[in-house]
Amino acid sequence: MIRFSNETLLPSATSVLIFGVYLSVVGLSVLLVPNLFLSIIGVENTDEVWIRLLGLLLTGLSVFYYVAVKHLLFVIFKVTVIIRCSILFFFAGFVYLRMMEPVILLIAGIDFVGGAWTYLAMKKEGHW
Repeated sequence: MIRFSNETLLPSATSVLIFGVYLSVVGLSVLLVPNLFLSIIGVENTDEVWIRLLGLLLTGLSVFYYVAVKHLLFVIFKVTVIIRCSILFFFAGFVYLRMMEPVILLIAGIDFVGGAWTYLAMKKEGHW
């Protein structure tokens, strides 16, 4: 188990913490080197500010994950499960409509697996 402030984390909190770290890494990457990220997901490079704003929002969102873990906010854990699992379906729709490249489904898959991990951990802990 992972420790957070000298306390052993529950598996559900560990999964949310790891997802928060993932969001921080992606957010900072998009904020600082956005065209690298865009190239990976098959989107045309840009010098426009919108992509950096997305990075800032993702990085800011990651802070909510850290706070939720610190205070064991299980209601937030539940909301993240729903959001992270639903992203796969939205992105699949975007790919189907040819609005995005299929490689984006890899990112959606990470979100889905992370959400499923949190759900299963919460269910086992009796918090779902």
